[in-house]
Amino acid sequence: MVNYSEFIEIVCSNLKITKPIVEEVLFLHTPTQLAEYVPADNVLKYRIGKIPLDIMFAIAHELRHKWQAENCPEIFRDYVNSTEINADQYNLQNAEIDANAYAMVIMESGFGITPQFKGLSEKVKKKISLRANEIVEE
Repeated sequence: MVNYSEFIEIVCSNLKITKPIVEEVLFLHTPTQLAEYVPADNVLKYRIGKIPLDIMFAIAHELRHKWQAENCPEIFRDYVNSTEINADQYNLQNAEIDANAYAMVIMESGFGITPQFKGLSEKVKKKISLRANEIVEE
């Protein structure tokens, strides 16, 4: 059994953020969504019963959104939800590039696994990779 609570604590410590309220859920907004951070309630929700490494990637991604909200809220200016634009437009938003890049760094450094970002365009993958390199250097 995976200890998600411990993983969340490690990521929060790495980001220097307080641990949000954590809820395990069966469903989120879409069938493919694995985690969600709700800033208004300071709640991190994640789906149980899915592939643990995928869930950990999603948790790291969502906790990076919490970090963004606290450290660079301007990144959400003009932010558009995934249901309103196509996948490329959504994933090219700075908040998503940064959150995907951070989660990529966590997966590579913590587990030796490089996310493949299947379904994303080469343009999006390249931006994520470039941002991941910047995060490593910071």
